Amino acid sequence: MVDAQRDITVSELDDLIGRMREAGQDPREIEEFKTVLSGGRQIRAEQRAGFTRTAIVYALRYGGKALAWLLRYFSEEAAGYVLRHATALGDFLDAAEHWAVNEIAGFLQRMGVPAGPARTIAEVIVSLV
Repeated sequence: MVDAQRDITVSELDDLIGRMREAGQDPREIEEFKTVLSGGRQIRAEQRAGFTRTAIVYALRYGGKALAWLLRYFSEEAAGYVLRHATALGDFLDAAEHWAVNEIAGFLQRMGVPAGPARTIAEVIVSLV
């Protein structure tokens, strides 16, 4: 599944913060995550998962280096589907109370993504959190 370094970097978060500001959005949650990462502060697993969820949603919505961080976990085919449906996927994930593979894969299939890539994308997203 996902073997590479899972944490988004401070540089990727800086880029995301800039993109959010350009779009007129409030980047406070991402700035807090950046402060935690750059300070090397220990945080609970649940808090880290929450920050990662937020970073994934905003990366899908605003692109840039943060989206590149996310896309490196996918095959070329799967990355193409993620890019094609990034905003809708970000909105879906933002609204979802719990991130589960079957629900994410089902959403992607309703968007026209074939079952195999939809499941792979869902598994990777869930594994990152």
